[in-house]
Amino acid sequence: MAHSERTAALNRMHLAVKELTDQLKLIAASPPEGLQELKSAVDDVRLQLWGVLMSASAQGERDFGERFRLRRATEILQGILRDVEAGQLQLTTKEAAELGVVARDIGKRVSGAH
Repeated sequence: MAHSERTAALNRMHLAVKELTDQLKLIAASPPEGLQELKSAVDDVRLQLWGVLMSASAQGERDFGERFRLRRATEILQGILRDVEAGQLQLTTKEAAELGVVARDIGKRVSGAH
């Protein structure tokens, strides 16, 4: 496949993901049957994409993996914070306390790294 064809294919995939995101916003209030199957399919695609990225970046493989893990952790924590602020998640469990301890420890190390 030529470079321009790969670029066009990637652009089409990006548009499809954006469309999927927009459609999910429309059905969020009343999720239809089959949503779990869609999630599984998206997870499979994500894993395949991860594999392509890992094989394409042999030199920066470690750095890529580290950045990916940190981005993912940040996304998860931002989601937890949004849910807490919206009153959808209570931080009164043992797991929440453990999360707080780890988050503080990470925060100290990140602050010390600068």
